[in-house]
Amino acid sequence: MPEEKLLKISDIKGDILDLNIKAKILSISAKETETSRGKTTYHYGLIGDDTGVISYTAWALPSTVREKDVYEIKRCYSKTYKDKVRIYFDQKTEFKFLSEEIDVKRNYRYYSIKDLNMNDKFVAVEGMVRDEKVKEYEKDGEKRKIYQYTLRDQTGSIGVSSFGVQLKEGKAVRLEGARLDEFNGYYRLNISDKTGIEYVSLNIGNEPDFTYIKDIRNPVGDVMISGFVISMGEKSGLITRCPECRKKIDDIRCPDHPESPVEYDIFAYFTVDDGTDYIQVSSGYGPLKALTGIEEDYLKNTNRPPLRKEVREKLDRALMHSALYLRGNVRQNTQGLSMKATDINRIDKETLGKITKIQEEEFI
Repeated sequence: MPEEKLLKISDIKGDILDLNIKAKILSISAKETETSRGKTTYHYGLIGDDTGVISYTAWALPSTVREKDVYEIKRCYSKTYKDKVRIYFDQKTEFKFLSEEIDVKRNYRYYSIKDLNMNDKFVAVEGMVRDEKVKEYEKDGEKRKIYQYTLRDQTGSIGVSSFGVQLKEGKAVRLEGARLDEFNGYYRLNISDKTGIEYVSLNIGNEPDFTYIKDIRNPVGDVMISGFVISMGEKSGLITRCPECRKKIDDIRCPDHPESPVEYDIFAYFTVDDGTDYIQVSSGYGPLKALTGIEEDYLKNTNRPPLRKEVREKLDRALMHSALYLRGNVRQNTQGLSMKATDINRIDKETLGKITKIQEEEFI
């Protein structure tokens, strides 16, 4: 009987059935989900060999399989989704432990942006490079540059600081060995000349995928959720700001600009529940304008200044018990995670279909 051929990770392209490989298990994570048959748990992570690293999903995984061990894996299969190839293990897949070591080509753990966490200081990530800003600073009498970007994938976005290394704005990139830091409640990636930079082909839409609130465990930018508003914060409603410094004014005048007249603005603080968990959301006037029907002329009418009670009633009618989808940035603070909304809309039939489709695709 001929020996079954073992394929290298770099040679796995497209959909392949009855795949046989020799690889190192780099990471194992578990996720519980609800199906028509009840609750079930599947595993996911990364495997690698001397030619590369690839993600896997295990519908069935023997309890003897451990991270950092090498296995000969038979009867698995690969599938392509959104231009990415992934390995799948099921009940037919066989694992044979090998007492040897593999020098994995890429040993940084790959993360989608939503799943980044401080457990790994150096990580591998992929995304579209956007919003370039350049700042100059002086060190040892020499002028140097810091390039700042936003990196976005289908799960969210994160800020990137690059010391002396300019990225190609508008291109998709894979960063190997980027350093993950946290500042002021947000995550940020830092890259240097030691970071591996590879331009790749990614299919990333204009909107991020919908995310269950229970799956948001860390700060992430540009995340999208859906749910019902179950409570409103007491301080939601009409507020006043200084037109010079934009600070909220609790007194009659701004202490730093007492001669400036106040401007009226709207602020809302509310709780959204999607059935898996809840999160506190804050929003300014921009995302709330269409929902509340409050126009700028109403806020700027000097002949009839807006009334606090009237504004609060409009907010309550627009938000309380409403089914919404929200896009925004999640921050970590002393009370936990909270979202600052950048876009808020009601869920219509088209949006509901989109949410259902994305949730179904998660388990393909």
